[in-house]
Amino acid sequence: MSVPAMNLLLLLSALLSALSGLGGGVRQAPVAQQAVAQQVRDVVVSTAAARVALRPAQPNAALTDVVAAPVVAVLRLAAAEPIFARRRRE
Repeated sequence: MSVPAMNLLLLLSALLSALSGLGGGVRQAPVAQQAVAQQVRDVVVSTAAARVALRPAQPNAALTDVVAAPVVAVLRLAAAEPIFARRRRE
C-alpha cells in the first residue's frame, strides 16, 4: 500500500473516531460519586456565602476625600546613555 493511501486511511479512521465518539471516550461518573460531588459543592457555596458575610465592609471614599488627596509629584528623569553604549563594538 502506498504512503498517500495509508495517510488517507489514517485520516478517515481519525474522522470516523471523532464523529462516532467511540474509542477512549469519557465514561459517566457513578451515581454515588455524583451525589458526593453535589454535596461538596453545596457545602462550598454555603461556606463561601458565610465568609463573605464576615468580611468587614469597606466604605466608599467621599468626594471631598478624593479632592483633598495629596498630589504626587512626577519625577522627570533626564535621558542617559545606556551602559553598553560606550563599549567598543567589534
